[in-house]
Amino acid sequence: MQFLLHHNVITQAIASNDHKTLEQCRDKNSAGWVLSNSLAAIHSDLSKTMKIDAAHSALKEALQGIALASLTGSDMLAMSPSLKMDYLDSLAVRTAEVFKLDGIITLKPEVFAESGIRAFPPDELPQVLKDDLANVEKVPLLNIPATYPQIWNDVQQEMFDVVRSGYFILGPKVAELEKQVADYCQVPYAVGVSSGTDALLLALMAADIGPGDEVITSTYTFFATAGSIVRTGAKPVFVDIDPVTFNMNMEQTAAAITPQTKAIMPVHLYGQCTDMTPLQDLAKKHKLWVVEDACQAIGSEFKGQRTGGLGDFGCFSFFPTKNLGGFGDAGMVTTRSKELYEKMKVLRVHGMEPKYYHKMVGGNFRIDALQSAIILAKLPHLEEWVDDRRNNAQRYHHLFQKSGLTDRLNLPPEIFPRHVYNQYIVRVNNGKRNELREYLNSQNVACEIYYPVPLHLQECFKDLGHKQGDFPEAEKAAAETLALPVANEVTAEQQEFAVEKAKSFFP
Repeated sequence: MQFLLHHNVITQAIASNDHKTLEQCRDKNSAGWVLSNSLAAIHSDLSKTMKIDAAHSALKEALQGIALASLTGSDMLAMSPSLKMDYLDSLAVRTAEVFKLDGIITLKPEVFAESGIRAFPPDELPQVLKDDLANVEKVPLLNIPATYPQIWNDVQQEMFDVVRSGYFILGPKVAELEKQVADYCQVPYAVGVSSGTDALLLALMAADIGPGDEVITSTYTFFATAGSIVRTGAKPVFVDIDPVTFNMNMEQTAAAITPQTKAIMPVHLYGQCTDMTPLQDLAKKHKLWVVEDACQAIGSEFKGQRTGGLGDFGCFSFFPTKNLGGFGDAGMVTTRSKELYEKMKVLRVHGMEPKYYHKMVGGNFRIDALQSAIILAKLPHLEEWVDDRRNNAQRYHHLFQKSGLTDRLNLPPEIFPRHVYNQYIVRVNNGKRNELREYLNSQNVACEIYYPVPLHLQECFKDLGHKQGDFPEAEKAAAETLALPVANEVTAEQQEFAVEKAKSFFP
């Protein structure tokens, strides 16, 4: 839940040195916002009893961990000030509306009685939280705005830095993000690109993969994995999956190698690493490139080593729904090779070096500085969000076991620590997956199927000659799996609600 802290609440908290309400509003279940337009009024009130510098320091300390809500000029011009409220109070109402907040915490709730916005005094916050969290009505699959209080101030600062600089394509923000992501993935080099799909394509191009070449990959993944191979002119060679991890079957991978094989593209699906030891052995034996599709798996590990550094290339997506997402499309390629790093930097700008001189044909794969700035603001929170997802997964495990549903649903095991749970995937037994999905959605528990059709059965790949039954484990997974809400924004109460609804489905 998210609330606007009225300026009189901030003033009282500082004047009385009682920050209990402010502390409560630094929690993800009761995140607090303060209207930036009200800071001058708060500072003015404090300065009546405090020295100006002391008032400034006290206000700065009080607002640590509290997001500042800034209305745009259009928001303010569209506002209709109330004759019964002063201008700051009208702005507070407008802010609660624009930011879709759950209410206003104020010393004078009567002021907002006719506004249509819930308003209540600070001492009622614990009861409001207790009542609202207990009365769960819906569980969204994702709730990206729930993280805004954590990141809003830093995102605004980073974005305005870019806007003020006028440097929107590549530049210092991109270089900074590349360094930080490389450090996070425990590799020396990273190249920012325009999407996770373009990350895969750029890696393949840097490996000189093209017509006549084959790339072995999983048939059970998002379309971009195979789509990127086809776009180079190479042939995707599909293999079935391990029924436990949903990742590539290594025995089939070994059997699929031919003289035309140039690379293997493992997919760390749902956030759990592929078994890389046999894959790395195969690549070394046959002198093959390894291109990790880690688009769902930033921060995941295999034997203590991060994804992105387990092959020749690591490809990441910063799509908004990922564990680390931007406010649009963006991606990254990591590598340990300085030679590949330099080559990818040239390829992402049409193969141009120096300007207007082209020794190779590349593409327009540049990440823009605004997306880089947003991701930079979010990256410091990634470890906390991964921990939240992992804790949510463990809570699901406990709740499903307690509910007695483990004979109806197979829960996702963690084979290689650490699984980062981009998705929490259950298998629904006895052919009930579609019925369960429809029921949960009807009960306001969002769920999704990733993925309903394996790639070998997609119409655009029919020329590869595959048919139903060629890869039975992938086809079975496509018919049985269901993703439940597991993102860091999901509350314990929402998970309890989701499991309760799942239990009510089964007789």
